[in-house]
Amino acid sequence: MSNQELPVVITAIADAQVEGFIASTLFAQGWSVIFRAIDVESLQEYLKKNPEESANALLIYAPDLPGISPETISRLAIQVKQIVGFSQQLEVDASFPDLHRVPETPTDLVSIVRGFVRAPMVRQMSQISRQNRKSHVIAIGSAGSDTGCTTIALNLAMELSVLEKSTLIIDANFRAPSIAALIAIRNVQSDTGWRTIAPHLAIAEITQSEATTINQFMENAVQVFDVIIIDLGSISGLSNRLTDRRWTSTMTTWSCDQGDELMVIARPDLLGIHRLEQVGELLEKTSIRAQLSFTLNMRSQGRKGEDEEARFLSIATRLRPICVRVIGKDARAASAALEQKATLIEVNERSALRKSIAKIASEIKP
Repeated sequence: MSNQELPVVITAIADAQVEGFIASTLFAQGWSVIFRAIDVESLQEYLKKNPEESANALLIYAPDLPGISPETISRLAIQVKQIVGFSQQLEVDASFPDLHRVPETPTDLVSIVRGFVRAPMVRQMSQISRQNRKSHVIAIGSAGSDTGCTTIALNLAMELSVLEKSTLIIDANFRAPSIAALIAIRNVQSDTGWRTIAPHLAIAEITQSEATTINQFMENAVQVFDVIIIDLGSISGLSNRLTDRRWTSTMTTWSCDQGDELMVIARPDLLGIHRLEQVGELLEKTSIRAQLSFTLNMRSQGRKGEDEEARFLSIATRLRPICVRVIGKDARAASAALEQKATLIEVNERSALRKSIAKIASEIKP
């Protein structure tokens, strides 16, 4: 199984309702369920007759399977790539390895299984808790190129800090990290993993070395800041990245599994709408925990702008987002900020672009 391939799955669960829920959910995500065992004997026979397929498979089991035992699971572990178990009564079945409570929703199931696929040597928590964290986390992804994703992320973070909300802006665009360059900041990294650059505002950049400890970094960050803004850059190929074990996918995966909102930015021209359509098709087939929102950036004025917005809404609304936003074209303000290596509020606080982003910031409730 290559880093980019979706895993093949073997189920070994007696409860027909639980097994059906797991198999159908994973199948809907594009994963192949190659065998559905009804007891230990049938499972062992399949593994023996199909060693090559089994060696690349994720075995999903439950302690209710006839003939199963912790010792059996230990022996089977050497015949498959990974094992994850689900139980309705964890206390009773505590002797079984890699056991999780049966998820209540397809999104929870997919999130747990993805964790095992991405990090086979790391045992994931059975549920990802958001209850005790301080931060509201918004990841911003671009549907294509040149959508203004980074400009929106940076200036949204600045506007939130002006509202006296402690804010962290994370540059997680592994293809082209640029936030530090846009505001002429050097030496972004520090002992805490982020650097304070203005009152209530800090910046961090995810590189290959930081990606290996991203869970610990984010665990610390969500206890410190009111709002975290993550610039993901392009999110094309999202489905593959969510099961990809390479460092370049770690922040995208964390954002989809544990973020509060995934804001997709699109531009209004023909190619921009085409890219949005492609991303929309991927999102329709992909379960993520973060709630979706869509923003059309650089909308034209007049009748042309109305047509652009109509095309945008026809794609965005079918994904049932929590919010759709529209930002008008303001090339002068964007160019001035780029030239002066500053944020919009520093260059021209009365510009239409700055006001649009300030409005978005005012609506965010940590």
